[in-house]
Amino acid sequence: MKSWPTIVAAVALAIVLLLYMCMYQVRSTETAVVKTFGNVDPDSVKRDAGLYVKWPWPIQMVEKYDQRLRVLFDRTEETRTADSKNIILTTFTVWTIADPYEFHRRYKNEADGERALRTKIRSHKLAVAGKHDFREFVSTDPAERHIQQIEQEMMDLVKVEAAEEFGVEIRLFGLKQLGLPEEVTKVVFDSMKKGEETKARNLRAEGLARANEIVAQSGAAEQRILAAAKRKVVEYRNQAQAEVSRIYAAFQEHEELRIYLDKLQALEEVLRKRTTLIFGPEKQPFDLFDEGRRVPSVLGAQTEPLPAAQQTAD
Repeated sequence: MKSWPTIVAAVALAIVLLLYMCMYQVRSTETAVVKTFGNVDPDSVKRDAGLYVKWPWPIQMVEKYDQRLRVLFDRTEETRTADSKNIILTTFTVWTIADPYEFHRRYKNEADGERALRTKIRSHKLAVAGKHDFREFVSTDPAERHIQQIEQEMMDLVKVEAAEEFGVEIRLFGLKQLGLPEEVTKVVFDSMKKGEETKARNLRAEGLARANEIVAQSGAAEQRILAAAKRKVVEYRNQAQAEVSRIYAAFQEHEELRIYLDKLQALEEVLRKRTTLIFGPEKQPFDLFDEGRRVPSVLGAQTEPLPAAQQTAD
């Protein structure tokens, strides 16, 4: 009777081992491929998460693959362009196993498939880079750089062959690093320096030509303005002279009136400020204060004699 617990435990252990050998679990991040006597059937691929039943080893075996995205970095190395320049390129590839059956049929494990994919990426990288000139990778002119186009060409080639030969889906591809060897860097910098110096000289020449053009235009405008001003001056001078001639012609008929008005204007200028003057009545224009002088007649009108002049004017 003491052997019954042992028998029950042994039976339970055997059942557990049998279930372990005949059942397997697929997680949500995995797919599974069931091999029967080492052969793989496309229908044996399990993509949905859950528990599944299989025949125990050595009849059937299960190979699981992680379906999450993976990142594969290419080896950093020098690559020659179409114009025989060396550049350093490193690519990155985001990929996942889209067809576990095809992947397992070609490669024993994930490491072998990843190495083969890296080799394929490297060959396409070298091939595409060899079709493009150096300036399409490195240039001070944005119009000459075609990085995105080059990345797309590499991705298109890798994507097609990855799906056909590896059962792999490429989700994203691009250049992780773009560099230059030391000797090429110096040559590139010297070339860029010369190019910028040439641009600077051209800009200075254009600026000087524009400055000369502006100076010439301003000089011509100045001459036009001066000529117009001179014409106006001559016009105003002629008008003034004509007016003066007309006035003097009128004064010629009344000479005494003209002399009298000139004396009044001179007297106004002398007495403009508060001044003490000592003068004799015989001095012009102070002779106007002489009691015996009269204002000349204008147009036949007679005027009264001026008041007696004072010897001191304040």
